[in-house]
Amino acid sequence: MAISLPVRFRSDGVRVAVETDPLHAPLRDFLINDLGEDVSAIARAQGRLNGDAARPWQELYRYHRLDFDGTIVHVRDVAGWASCDLDPAVLRQCLDEYLQQVGALQSRRSLERDLGQARNGEPVATSLALGSVSPRKQGWALIQSPRAVLEDLAGLTPHPDGCLPHGVLGTGSGPCWADLAVLDESGTRLRGGTKTFMPRGIDPERLMGELGNALTQARFISAVPGAWSGVVAGVPVHGYVDPDAVLRLPCEPIEIGGVARHVKVFFPELADSGVDLESAASSASTFTESVYGPRHVLTAFLLHDLQSHRHHMEIVRAAHPGWEHTGNACHMRVDAQSVRLEHLWLPGHACEVPTREFAGVLYEYERLTTAA
Repeated sequence: MAISLPVRFRSDGVRVAVETDPLHAPLRDFLINDLGEDVSAIARAQGRLNGDAARPWQELYRYHRLDFDGTIVHVRDVAGWASCDLDPAVLRQCLDEYLQQVGALQSRRSLERDLGQARNGEPVATSLALGSVSPRKQGWALIQSPRAVLEDLAGLTPHPDGCLPHGVLGTGSGPCWADLAVLDESGTRLRGGTKTFMPRGIDPERLMGELGNALTQARFISAVPGAWSGVVAGVPVHGYVDPDAVLRLPCEPIEIGGVARHVKVFFPELADSGVDLESAASSASTFTESVYGPRHVLTAFLLHDLQSHRHHMEIVRAAHPGWEHTGNACHMRVDAQSVRLEHLWLPGHACEVPTREFAGVLYEYERLTTAA
């Protein structure tokens, strides 16, 4: 049964507001004034409540004192002007929800800070969702943020819950958005996309720590320059290296450091379709002769942006003239006559396909990826 809480939390993206009735004002003031946005302090308060359920304790804060008599938690301000009594389970739930709100707020701030100020006066949402193509990429970084924060900040339509990276289906880990940010030499964000996420519980430090090991067993994808596939932190991934600087994979451990510096991006392979997507993408990209520019850009779009998910296909098919999108590998622009694909990780690599022929390529790719 859900617990009815005496407080209500509301975040406006700047701060977490705590609303309550006059009888529970001491609880509101305790949360705001004593715990504030200190995640560690909130966690310590949770730890105190998770102790021996029958053993009395007392905790003194700057403005309030908490007394547990073995049954009820008494919240009193230190001046003795006001107090309220709470069931430990109710206070525990209040702290849990408050921590979630504070965590989401801090994640939003971190994301906004990493995004930086959008250029040309564009709102952050436009910059994040559409991105732009930089003439030269200097490096990359991984940003993690709760799904709700990205939805709120950028107005994004999230992946369906079933759209998990291959290898984690049925684990109950749940999806966690991962935004790949391209940075210049000064650390300024040049471009970003949001088609990629990692499963919750796989943190950036683990990803980076295991990238080197993954490169010793990774293989190049012959159809697309610089593209490779491997396994990082237990998740099958695809990625790109600078094809002019990295000559072969896998590489010996002594070479890992040098190769890793030329890794521009990696992203998880989505749920296993049971189909050879690499072969399907290569075959579908030859379905039309009307490709103006390197054909491997079209192959990369099919393999790394559409992958094998029906909702990806539906979104692209519904695109109207003027629509743009930044995916894992390509930035896509649609107009009345043609579709232009600009590769994000291979500078200067772009192609155009007439709109009608592009629709035929999508049909062929879907046929190949859904074939029994």
